[in-house]
Amino acid sequence: MKYLIAFVVVWFLAVLQSSAFTYVKVLGITPDLLLIFAASWAVVRGQEEAFVVVPMAGLLHDLTTSDPLGTSVLGLAPIVLLAAAARLRSVETEFLPALGVAAAGSLAYWMISMTVLTATGDGVPWGQGILRVLIPAVIVNSLFTPIVYLPVHWLSPHPTGLRGAGRLTSPY
Repeated sequence: MKYLIAFVVVWFLAVLQSSAFTYVKVLGITPDLLLIFAASWAVVRGQEEAFVVVPMAGLLHDLTTSDPLGTSVLGLAPIVLLAAAARLRSVETEFLPALGVAAAGSLAYWMISMTVLTATGDGVPWGQGILRVLIPAVIVNSLFTPIVYLPVHWLSPHPTGLRGAGRLTSPY
């Protein structure tokens, strides 16, 4: 049931992003709702569920863009590893790790996406791409993370406090 709910949410976000969100521009970049959702889900729900939801988000992302099929699946794959590393966090809250995974995931996504597009023969201006797309994407996706993270957090089966319990040591 949880994967069906995730699929419906991912499908809704893909449609929203490819239709209405194309008009939302911050620093010249449209926030990547699917990337933020995949990062939030991976941090809140764990690595096992991320192995299913992240490729699902990547596939639907590819179906709504003009990128070669599989580009977003490859680009979002590091989110699973980043979320696993975030489980070793030294704070109790899941928000800060989700923010970090969304930022690092944005960086990895755009680097992989630009590499794939270069390999397929598309002319990708790397210098301008890094300054005009990659860096603003990291900032914008980080700014939009709370909007997507909060519903994922509230719907998780074992929500922790947003602030945490104040523990500054590792849970392991």
